[in-house]
Amino acid sequence: MRLLVITDGVPPEHRGGVASSVLVEVDELVRRGHDVTLLVRRHDRDAPLVEHRVVEGGGGYRLLRHPAPARGSRAYYAHPATTLLQVPGWLRSLDARARFDAVYVHSTFHAAAAVRAGLGPRTVLRFHAPSSLEVRLDAAGGKYPLARAASGVVADLTRRAELVAVNGTARTLATSWYVRRLLQQVHPAARARVDVVPLAVDLGRFAPGPGDRAAFGLTGGPVLVTVRRLVRRMGLENLLDAFPAVLAEHPAAQLVIGGTGYLGPELRARAERLGIPVLFPGFVAEADLPQLYRSADLFVLPTLEMEGFGIVTVEAFASGLPVVATPVGANPEVAGSLDPRTIAASTAPADLAAAVLRGLELRSDLAGRARAHVEERFSPGVVVARVEAALAEVAGR
Repeated sequence: MRLLVITDGVPPEHRGGVASSVLVEVDELVRRGHDVTLLVRRHDRDAPLVEHRVVEGGGGYRLLRHPAPARGSRAYYAHPATTLLQVPGWLRSLDARARFDAVYVHSTFHAAAAVRAGLGPRTVLRFHAPSSLEVRLDAAGGKYPLARAASGVVADLTRRAELVAVNGTARTLATSWYVRRLLQQVHPAARARVDVVPLAVDLGRFAPGPGDRAAFGLTGGPVLVTVRRLVRRMGLENLLDAFPAVLAEHPAAQLVIGGTGYLGPELRARAERLGIPVLFPGFVAEADLPQLYRSADLFVLPTLEMEGFGIVTVEAFASGLPVVATPVGANPEVAGSLDPRTIAASTAPADLAAAVLRGLELRSDLAGRARAHVEERFSPGVVVARVEAALAEVAGR
């Protein structure tokens, strides 16, 4: 099939789990023989508008970047409006030349633009989470201190765009049963057919192997790792509060909290106040993530609210690293799919500490099963076969 895949951005220009997972799916679609064009928003002024990327194992795809307000400019945060206003015309022109069989969209405003362009009946929407709810939760957590009032307006506009996208596309693929339920709660008027298809992990990049703790400045053990955006709903304060109980049982334990965000200074101050050994390496580059996973004994996902999938969970599993998580969002169905004993009783620090200690006791057994588990459920072949079937359906194949 001739496919158009659309998302907000991809590495290295755009970071994050969703961006990386899109590329995993695109590469697998190419390996399956499909003619793929990938369209993203141009984030940086110096990024080329047209690029050809080669896929390991043969073939490649065309990457197009559509013009948008550049990162760092005053108009940058107006990109949802420019997407809705400008992208429909570009999509119509692009489709007239390429005659795509199906369109596969990963972002709310691009999906709404595809509907406005008349491509809805040939479009599959990949629904990662209600962006409107994310805006409200982050605003409540303090992410937008200078624009909290405006965040309500942004959330409402985003909710309207989401409903247009969900109702106007032919199929919707939610990343988890939790996201499917959340979609129905946030948009009770949605008429879409919603199926659940998980995200896939790059099994080549993330694989078991020897770690290098010295490269990350780690000297003790066991090593607990989490890689998150440093925002309130990720539950990182509770992880810090739980760590003293872990140290009581494992005095040489170390904790690594990777990531960036507005909560960073507060977390560092909290760790210092608690007197606990915590490493804050900041942003962990994509190239360094596999080595960090291999250098750890346990990954911890202390989410407080709205974990739509948790791509870090399956990356850790693929690396042979067990995961302990709170019973929030999709954590029980993703992190708990390997072993339900790894899910904490609640988000409270005491329950999180108990789950971490239990995870360390089970570590050898869990690590031995993690890779095979992810290969069975979250491999590119397994996941993209289901995506491919949805695309073939809307293409009339």
